[in-house]
Amino acid sequence: MKPINPPAPVGSLSNRRLSFGWWVSLSIVLLGLGVMAVPQQLDTRLWSRQEIWGVDRPLVRHTLSRAIDENRYPRKITIRRGNTNYPATVEYTLDPALQDAVKAVFEQYGPDYGVFVALDPDNGEILALVNHRRDGDHSENLALKATYPAASVFKIVTAAAAIDLGKADATTVIPFNGKSTSLYRKNVLSHKNNQWTRRIPLSSAFAKSVNTIFARLGVFSIGAHSLTDYAEAFGFNRDLGADFTLASSSLELDSADPWSVAETAAGYTQNTTLSPVHGAIIASTVINKGQRIRPTLIRKIVGDDGLILYEADTTPSEQIIHSDSAGQLQVLMRQTIEAGSARTSFKKFASGTMVKVDVGGKTGSLSGRAPTGRYDWFVGYAEKNGRKLAFATMCINRDFWYVKSAFVARKAIEHFFRDNG
Repeated sequence: MKPINPPAPVGSLSNRRLSFGWWVSLSIVLLGLGVMAVPQQLDTRLWSRQEIWGVDRPLVRHTLSRAIDENRYPRKITIRRGNTNYPATVEYTLDPALQDAVKAVFEQYGPDYGVFVALDPDNGEILALVNHRRDGDHSENLALKATYPAASVFKIVTAAAAIDLGKADATTVIPFNGKSTSLYRKNVLSHKNNQWTRRIPLSSAFAKSVNTIFARLGVFSIGAHSLTDYAEAFGFNRDLGADFTLASSSLELDSADPWSVAETAAGYTQNTTLSPVHGAIIASTVINKGQRIRPTLIRKIVGDDGLILYEADTTPSEQIIHSDSAGQLQVLMRQTIEAGSARTSFKKFASGTMVKVDVGGKTGSLSGRAPTGRYDWFVGYAEKNGRKLAFATMCINRDFWYVKSAFVARKAIEHFFRDNG
């Protein structure tokens, strides 16, 4: 008599085969009905902090702008969104050591007004916002205003347009009559070669800021509409997307009046204005291969509970000129340092730890009314071993020249790169 087989224990091979067969059969049926027989996965979408907390760039601007306008940078703040308050701590992008170094230069030489702005060209983070007034009043952030004549700094835009449109390059020789610092209608609109005509390459015209050459480029090579288009691409008459309130630099050009085009292209007008922050952005576009970045002052905001409520997105940028054109602009701006209007301020600069620092810039000088005085600009960039700095320096002097903007910039560069061997 054969022994009777006992029931298979739970988990035995026989039961596992039965369970597996039943699962396969059920799966086939469910799949046929269009039903998934697997557990649903949780949504893995990456939610942004902005979507969770509602703290975005406009709200940050609204919360902090008044303090920053008054030249204050509070660490402890309260962000109000709807009926909710978020006590928090702000982390700024400013470099305190760079700030202090430039403040010391302004205090030593004491111009009536002085402003220095520096930023990282790769991400737009502002490293310095230095304000100086001879009367000691620091309740207004001068770096954010745009009442200052752009002067010859605008020649960067004119040169960029001429180069990017294929009308000229650094080696293009252009004839002109008259002094380099003057601007007369007959020399621009009715040029005739004669025995006094001078012929110099664009690089020299830029370095020595020859008004007549840039006026002629504007009228005859670029034209009013293209000049306006490039100016707006560089950020004039636009909101630059800062996370603080920043006045827009203005361009007023009568496209039907050739003389208006001439004055604008040469920077020989008070109708084109520039904020120091915007000046640093223009310089960053040159060293950043033609990409215009937006300025960022607030790196992150952390709630008192330790949660990050806001973190800056520093990646957005806009390609406004070709990278080759930006390279040509660097050639022009280096020439300003080596043989142009900033040569004296950078005398014997290229030595010691500064020997490998690549520096370029553009000077500008014009009288203005808000505030009244003689405006002196130096806008430029510096780079060494992949580390970059873009900056704008402006000094306003009423009766006497106390210090040149290019010299202030030199001191800032020397501080910034002194430990970057």
